[in-house]
Formats: sequence, C-alpha cells, structure tokens
Amino acid sequence: MVILVGGLGTRLGSITKTTPKPLIKINKIPFLDQLISKLIQYNYSRIYLLCSYKKKIFFKKYNNKFFHNTKIICIDEGKLKGTGGALFKIKHKIKKDFILMNGDTFFDLDYNIFNKIKLDNNNIFMCITHKNKSIRNYKLNNLSIKKQKIKLSKRNTNFINGGIYLVNKRILKGITNNYSSFENDILSREILMNKVIGKFFNENFIDIGSHKKMEFLKKNSHIIKNKCFFLDRDGVINKELGYITSFKDFIFLKDVHKAIKYLNEKRFIIILITNQAVIGKGIINENKLKHIHLKMVKSLRKRKAKIDDIYYAPYFKYSKLKKYRINRYDRKPNPGMIIRAIKKWNIDSASSFFIGDKETDKIAAQRANIKFYFKKNKSLYKQIKGILNE
Repeated sequence: MVILVGGLGTRLGSITKTTPKPLIKINKIPFLDQLISKLIQYNYSRIYLLCSYKKKIFFKKYNNKFFHNTKIICIDEGKLKGTGGALFKIKHKIKKDFILMNGDTFFDLDYNIFNKIKLDNNNIFMCITHKNKSIRNYKLNNLSIKKQKIKLSKRNTNFINGGIYLVNKRILKGITNNYSSFENDILSREILMNKVIGKFFNENFIDIGSHKKMEFLKKNSHIIKNKCFFLDRDGVINKELGYITSFKDFIFLKDVHKAIKYLNEKRFIIILITNQAVIGKGIINENKLKHIHLKMVKSLRKRKAKIDDIYYAPYFKYSKLKKYRINRYDRKPNPGMIIRAIKKWNIDSASSFFIGDKETDKIAAQRANIKFYFKKNKSLYKQIKGILNE
C-alpha cells in the first residue's frame, strides 16, 4: 500500500505552515494515525508514505515503525513532484499491483474488495463516490461508469473520484523523476485510453482540505473511528475448564466461528480481553500462551473468522517474578487492556460492546464506558445477532 502525504495543503492557510495536512489533529489525534488504525486490520506487510513537505516530521514519527503487524516505511520524494512524480521513488520497490491513496482523505471502504479485483488488461481500478454539495472543484469531477469502464463526461454527473486506486505495477514504468499529477496527467490519460475500471461506493467519504470539512469531522469523529466487539476468552470463546495449559484442552463454544465471521462482515474489530494469572503463577509461560492463541486464531481463520487483536493480563499479586506483580491496572476489573486497545485501534466506545461471563468483565467494561453483556447460555452467534438487532 502507498499513501501520498507530501502535499502543501495551502487551502488551510496558517495551519499547514507548521503541520503537514495529514498530521492535523482531529480531536487530539493526528488524522494519519486514525487512517492507519483503519488500515492495520488488513495486515498489510508494508505501508509506504511518500513524503516531501515537512518530511522530517514523518520520518521521525513513522519510519521503520510497526503499527500492529504493518511496517511503515517513509520515502523521501525529494523536491515536491506532485501526486504522480512522487511515485518515481517507489518504482523499484513495488513488485506487484498496489493500493494507492491520499493521506488527507477518508473513504470508509472494506479493503478486502481489492483482493477480488483482477486488473488483467486494465491499468487502474478506481473507487467512485457520490458528489455532494460540499464538494466543488474536486479532482476528476463528472465521471460516468458503463460496464465498469470509467469515462470523463462533458456533462455534470453525480460521480467523482474517491481517491483510492488499485494500480497495475506497469504504470510505474512510465513515471519519470519530474513533477506530474496522478489524477490530471496519469489517471485522465488512462481513462481516455479505456484502461480504467471502477465501482461506485456509497460509504462515508471526506477530506480535510478545508476548515469547514475539518470542523465537520471533529464534530462527527465517529465516522473515522472503528467499532469493536470486545470478548472475554474462557467462558465466551471456549469452555471454562480451569487453566488452559495446552491447545488440546481448548474447546470452542457453540457457533463461535460463526459469530466472529458475522462480526467481520459487519466490519467490527474483534479483540479478546483476558486475565491470564496462569502465567504469573508459573503454570505456563508467555510463549506457551501465545502458542495457544496462535492455534486458536489459525483454527478460526480456517473457518473464515478473524480475531484482530488479543490482550492478556499475566499478573498475579503473589507471583515469584516481580514483573508479574506490577502493572495490575491491566488486570480486570481494571480497564487497562481495554483502554490500550481503544487508543491503538482508535475505537468509538459508543458503538462498541463487551461480552464476558464474570462480574470483573462487567466492571472493566463500565470503567471504559463500553456497553456490556453477560454471555448467555446459548449460541454466541444468536446472542450477538440479537444485540445488533436491538
């Protein structure tokens, strides 16, 4: 994946004299951080940031750092070369078709769609969105779609460029180390050559290119946040059999895979929150616990169900090891694990839920302002479906 972050952001005036547009804070969190928190759930191995304006800030904050399972790599495009020329510096780093997007826009898509697209003889797949009254003079207005082919219309249409593309690596061969616009020079040319396909999406779309749009996003920050289902482990995911010391003792409860797959389709982040004093007591070590969780995740994945993250509290106040006697704020009923997850994944608490089987789960959820439900003695899938249909 490649994100363009090198622009000047001149429309925002004095704000971008000190802060690059993608790093403007929306409710105290840089916009780019919130965008990345949306992308890391797809486990891209690398995200390239193409930097120019105020590039030192990007390199210091992101270069060679991991966000979840994704490594961020900053590329210095040198002198500002536009959204087209910026791609010159990655032409020898990209080995296959790649997703290209702007670092100052948000389009709330399910990025799994790109796994199903084959470009074949087409060079670009572009995402189209609906024009609205707040969008004027946007790059590539007045588009039309016919049998997935994108056309430039001389008449006013209701479709505009959504700023996210799947790009055939062949495009990079023609990129030179000069200023060019991806939209006006490359994309428009490819459209005229009948080499661009696309699809309309009605999901939320917004950019932060004006004061009005920024203020709108600040007042409606839930738009860019993730919604999450927090799940306890023992008694919710698997049968409560005392301490689990081996995966052979890990028995999934009814319809767990179906429930998680359903939440994946509803685009919830799924996070396990579990106390594991079994480590602090010295019964198993952390590597053994991680091995059990890896087996659990792989087993679910085989049934097309995905858990995004796992937080565990290994603490026991009488542990022989000091490191397992400290930081007990993570241990439920304290909300430490949930709060860390909310920060990492940019979670909207008001749209999120926690299902657990103990009073400690309920107290932790309440302290983190997450709506809580006790696990019922029935299918987890039926319970979750009932919650979402309330």
